[in-house]
Amino acid sequence: MSDTLLNLRLAGALLLAQVLSLLALPLWVRAWPAAGCLLLVPVALTLPLWALMHECMHGSFGLGARGEQLVGRALGVAFGAPYRALRLGHLLHHRYNRTELDASDSWDPRGRRRVAAFAGYYARLLGGLYLVEVVGGLAAWLPRGLLLRLARRASARDSLGARMLRVLTQPAALHELRIDAACVIVLWTAAGLAWGPHAWMLLPAWLARALLVSLHDNLYHYGCPLGGDDAWSLRLPRPLALAMLHFNHHATHHRHPRLGWRHLPRQARLDGRAPDAAWGGMLLRQLRGPLPLCAPERA
Repeated sequence: MSDTLLNLRLAGALLLAQVLSLLALPLWVRAWPAAGCLLLVPVALTLPLWALMHECMHGSFGLGARGEQLVGRALGVAFGAPYRALRLGHLLHHRYNRTELDASDSWDPRGRRRVAAFAGYYARLLGGLYLVEVVGGLAAWLPRGLLLRLARRASARDSLGARMLRVLTQPAALHELRIDAACVIVLWTAAGLAWGPHAWMLLPAWLARALLVSLHDNLYHYGCPLGGDDAWSLRLPRPLALAMLHFNHHATHHRHPRLGWRHLPRQARLDGRAPDAAWGGMLLRQLRGPLPLCAPERA
């Protein structure tokens, strides 16, 4: 089976799973409330959904630019945030990886208090990143004049967020963001109506997705040295690596960003890139907190 056909089938299956869980599963839950536990299935499918959207971002899905944008936008709605913003943020990550602009696991003791640094780090790690992605997408419906003022204020300090705002407030980008944000709102409003008295079950599922996405975001870069485009490749059992579309070969991906997911293991062997650590071990390691960019100054 060709890469493109396989990717299309996977995209269709993932989109169907998301829609059925939100709009069809509640019919079963009304008769048997314990079936609400099945909401964990689409939560578990969040990482392969992101990995497939990631293929669209790098042009390796196999459909060409227009086709990949359409598929990416559909996957973005299922993910819960507009694709254009996610794609821009990810490509900026590749451009500025392991610089101070893109080192969320680091803090500078000379310019920030330890308590503030740790509070911000854990807020982002334990669900805050996904919350920002969702709320940021919905914020596209704010008046453009207000968004432009926010962009001008943000540009006073150089950050990835400021650079994203400057791009995303352009008319064509904002129009697309608003359409996708509206689709997200319609989907979740319909889900709330479909679940009726059991709609509260959607909240813990949403929070579980927020936690999973946020924990996974910087997992492959935690503790990597600054000053170089570096990432970790992490060891996973083969079935789990396949389920995540070999996203664990992240160092190989950063060296070959346009290479499709099916070819990453072979390229890793050709590059002689062995796993740096276990996936689970690195997941726990990042709970230690942010790492200082330099030794703290003594009073």
